[in-house]
Amino acid sequence: MKTEEEAEKEVHVENEEKSESAAKGAPKTAAKVKENPALPQAFQPAYVAPLPIKIGFFVDSYYNADFNRPNSKEAAYTTQATRTNEFNINLAYLDAQVETEKFRARFAVQFGTSVAANYVGEGTTGKTSNEFSVRNMQEAYGGIKLGKSTWLDMGIYFGHIGYESWISHDNFVYTRSLALDNVPYYVSGARLSGRITNKLSYQLHLDNGYQVVTDNNKDVSGGFRLEWTPIQHLMFRWNTFMGNEQPTPIPKEVRYYNNFIAEWKPSDTLTIASSFDVGYQKRADDMKLIYLSSGPAYIEGNSKAYRQQYAGNLWIGYRFLPEWRIGARFERYADREQMIVQTGTKHGFQTGGGTATLDYIPNDAVLVRFTYQYRHSMDPVYPREAASSKLDRQFIFSLSIKI
Repeated sequence: MKTEEEAEKEVHVENEEKSESAAKGAPKTAAKVKENPALPQAFQPAYVAPLPIKIGFFVDSYYNADFNRPNSKEAAYTTQATRTNEFNINLAYLDAQVETEKFRARFAVQFGTSVAANYVGEGTTGKTSNEFSVRNMQEAYGGIKLGKSTWLDMGIYFGHIGYESWISHDNFVYTRSLALDNVPYYVSGARLSGRITNKLSYQLHLDNGYQVVTDNNKDVSGGFRLEWTPIQHLMFRWNTFMGNEQPTPIPKEVRYYNNFIAEWKPSDTLTIASSFDVGYQKRADDMKLIYLSSGPAYIEGNSKAYRQQYAGNLWIGYRFLPEWRIGARFERYADREQMIVQTGTKHGFQTGGGTATLDYIPNDAVLVRFTYQYRHSMDPVYPREAASSKLDRQFIFSLSIKI
């Protein structure tokens, strides 16, 4: 039999153990550095708050049933769902983000077929240019706050041109439009961003080039973004790019690219957006760029006129039930002089079509998608078995998880 005094001691010890255990398991909001008695109080170390780091990941798996059934199993003129008639990973990444009142940063590593498709333009000749490691680095940048709303970021980060994101989970349609597939997914450089008024914001960019981390010439590129929200559910955006995109040995050709976007959200379930792109690229002096079976070449010409490229898109996203959404995109892309897309054909790359996606959204993290994409080109540029076709038709089933 335990005495009353022994029982009280056991209860006291048990309560102390529970308190210690709870303290060990409780989240720490601050850590106090040990004081140095030799220093004055003004120089004593203060409490240090932990960094608000957020860890996330994303996995986007797909099956692309390409009706053309190309022998190479590679879809042409796209960076999304590029492997046909097989299961694969379009994009997977793991990221860490931190943002405080004074600084912010994001680091994300990635893998997938869209990664392989997007980094084909990276150089492979530099000894210290990191051209192999950057392929698996989605973003790696740090930023500091310079004013009330002004931020300066430097490193590798997503490009600022276009309405659709590289992250398919964020778009109404699973694939990206032709216009968006041919503007920078990512850039390496510095950006200054902030607000001019409550309704007007800006970004200023200095970059290595048009979707490159490793620069291919001695010139610096740049651009800007202006975004205006006159009323709560209406947004207008103007994105630009300017820079020389030819390698150093080739005569300079400066590219000017403009992207105009309008977005209207009449309700919480309906979004309508459109974009119009126009690009100009200066010809190299009096030389005319032509495309032969062996590749691009310059011949003597009499014109210094600019080559031109145009694109237009219309998006509609409608969530007709809490767990179901339909997204549609209509597009037209015209690059007759092959300023950006090189086909080596008579009419260049002049293509249009429509894409529809049916989404099942059981929660914010999971997205199941059924997509049908139809495109028709003026020239037979799409691979079809062992030949070529003017038509490109795909049915894509995808499942993505984003946390």
